This record gives sequence, structure tokens and C-alpha cells, in this order.
Amino acid sequence: FDAIWACASLLHVPSAELPNVFSHLASQLKPQGLFYCSFKYGNDDVERGGRYFTNADEARLDSCIASSPLHVVDSWLTGDLRAGRESERWINVILSK
Repeated sequence: FDAIWACASLLHVPSAELPNVFSHLASQLKPQGLFYCSFKYGNDDVERGGRYFTNADEARLDSCIASSPLHVVDSWLTGDLRAGRESERWINVILSK
């Protein structure tokens, strides 16, 4: 693939599985392929309302992709736009193979 879009989806993968998931997805990319992903900002794993979330910050993402051929091209933080969640932050990352 030329690119992968994983907006607020990989955050449901258990943190221990993320390095393998990133490596597998990277193997699906063409050379210089791009990969967008976003996570709720933090460095912990939480359960809310019976749902599992892996939060990530810059260091945690670096650790998750360390064994893959991916590298960070850009990252930025955004606020949640949903009503009542304005205080939640998201990390957005563009990776390249």
C-alpha cells in the first residue's frame, strides 16, 4: 500500500501487542509508504466503560515502532472536538517506511 490510515483505531490494541502490529502493518507498505495514526495522549493503558484503551505519547510511540522499519515524519497534539471531552488531548503521527 502507498499509505495506511489508522485514526483512533490502534488505541484499542493492547500495548504489549503494538510493536508487532506496527511491524506487520509496515510490512504492508511500499518503500517510502506513509502511515497516519492517532492515540489519546498519555503513557498508560486504561479501561473505560468496558472498553480498553492504549494511550500514547511521543516516547511510547517511539518504543512501539523501534523494532519496525517505520520512523516519525511529523507529530502534533490536538484537542478532542466532542462536547464534554474538550480537555482530552490526542497525539497525531505521520510515519514513513
